[in-house]
Amino acid sequence: HALRISKASLELSGGVILFLIAPSPSRGRADGWRGTPFAHRGLHGRGAAENTLAAFERAADAGFGIELDVQFTKDGKIVVFHDDDLKRICGAEGRIEDMTLAELKDIPLPDGGRIPGFDEVLAHVNGRVPLLVELKAGRRNAALCAGTAEMLRNYSGKYIVESFHPLILRWFRKNAPEMIRGQLVGPAACYLATLGRGAAWLSVLALNFLARPDFVAYEVSCDHFAAPRVQRSLFHTPLAAWTVRDEKTCDSCLSRGEMPIFEGFVPEKHTEEKA
Repeated sequence: HALRISKASLELSGGVILFLIAPSPSRGRADGWRGTPFAHRGLHGRGAAENTLAAFERAADAGFGIELDVQFTKDGKIVVFHDDDLKRICGAEGRIEDMTLAELKDIPLPDGGRIPGFDEVLAHVNGRVPLLVELKAGRRNAALCAGTAEMLRNYSGKYIVESFHPLILRWFRKNAPEMIRGQLVGPAACYLATLGRGAAWLSVLALNFLARPDFVAYEVSCDHFAAPRVQRSLFHTPLAAWTVRDEKTCDSCLSRGEMPIFEGFVPEKHTEEKA
């Protein structure tokens, strides 16, 4: 009798776990993106700062997809910038969400350019290559989601969206279900600033039930962790890998039909295929 109860409990627990971590029930929506390489924040370096029009132009010229980051300014504009503050990139003080677009435009980037608005980037890329748009969490996530979705609906090129924050993806699930969405996942430390103690739940994708992502983007050093392996083998979820920094790892990702998000080198095989 005790054995039967134990078996039933295990089956129930297993069912609950599968429910929590399952991706979108609309299987296959992101299959067409398998094997797409994305330049992480554009092809930056050598005179082109990350997340700039110059870096995006290089990526588009080489035929690579572009991964970029969007967030809100104080006056409700959407800009393309990764960090919460200006210190690392610009050597200046100030948080993006506490400054207006005009104030940000006064601060030069290392290459002499200025932080681009999302509208500028969309107009510049103009559908030449696919976009992977990461939404950064802040104080006005719903407004950022709404503004980003509106701009993407008016964009003629190919794109998918992703975020570390499952509630951002849940917004897209409820309000823009036609847009392919992906959950970023990595070690628990990746989420501490955003989700606090919820980090442990997200690091094993146990919050997938909120957003039901179409794909999962995992930190490449976590390839041996259970979360990406289960998504790959059990659910056959399309995967992206970040940040890929060498040709061998990139080739491994592509051989599995994954989307490598690369930085610091130019994948040679893909370049040769485009030639």
